[in-house]
Amino acid sequence: MVFLHALGGIFGLLLVVAVGYALAWKGWFSTESQMLLPRLVTYVALPPFLMCTLLQSFDRDHLLHMLYGALLPFTSLVITFSLAWVVGRIAHVQRKHFGLFCACVSNSNTIFVGIPVNLALFGEESLPYVLLYYFASTIFFWTVGNYAISSDGCGDGRERTRLCDNIRHIFSPPMLGFLTGLALVMFKVDLPRFLLDAAKYLGNLTTPLALLFIGVTLQTMDLRRLKLDRDLVLALVGRLVVSPLVVLLLVPLFPIPELMGKVFIMQASLPVLMQAAILSAYYRTDPEFGALMVSLSTLLSALTIPIYMTLL
Repeated sequence: MVFLHALGGIFGLLLVVAVGYALAWKGWFSTESQMLLPRLVTYVALPPFLMCTLLQSFDRDHLLHMLYGALLPFTSLVITFSLAWVVGRIAHVQRKHFGLFCACVSNSNTIFVGIPVNLALFGEESLPYVLLYYFASTIFFWTVGNYAISSDGCGDGRERTRLCDNIRHIFSPPMLGFLTGLALVMFKVDLPRFLLDAAKYLGNLTTPLALLFIGVTLQTMDLRRLKLDRDLVLALVGRLVVSPLVVLLLVPLFPIPELMGKVFIMQASLPVLMQAAILSAYYRTDPEFGALMVSLSTLLSALTIPIYMTLL
């Protein structure tokens, strides 16, 4: 039962992806409406979602304490991203999705898959550690990952982005939403109830819109001709094998509770963060690669998660 409950989160995500695929197959989405989905997620849904998650999950004292505990996941994210960068250079990963490749390897779906998996495996006492890893991953993704994805394609006939563009990409609407939530928590600001309710309503659009977009993108591709090229295989191995291995090697070096270490390993073994595909579509680099990474890593995690659950 624990095993089936843990996989329930994965199958639920795939079901929504299938709905998006079916709707696109029925002809519901034109090219313009297809591009509207990542814009809605990036500009409308994600900023209030990140803000509300911080407000609901942390208080000021808890947040300050979390900063120290986030050192291990931060270190693992930096190492994993760096390894992906080095391997990507050696393997000549295509420039149009090089940054996306590195972001997919380093960042996992820490909330929508991470929470049900860790709750099923370790119980409610694991939730603070799940949120701690999420805190570190979110900061890393919306700074380093966001910048890397926005830089994809530079050098392939595109002008290299200017400094002001780089700053704008880092301080994107989702990152501003995250920083707003951080400031509200740190200064103990209580928002009026109606503002919180509105933010929650908009934030709740994040997951279904992102998953529908992934399904729509998969439908526009000819999956019958799909081949697991080297870039995809390397990224999948990095996400599902190398990333948890890096955390496993780092755990003995940090004085943390045993449960925290196990939760961090599980968090690092999860599928690709779905926002990676959204950002790739938003910056118009290689959304097909992003959608495939999210979908394939989610499918394969149905095999790898039970293995890590057994080992832990």
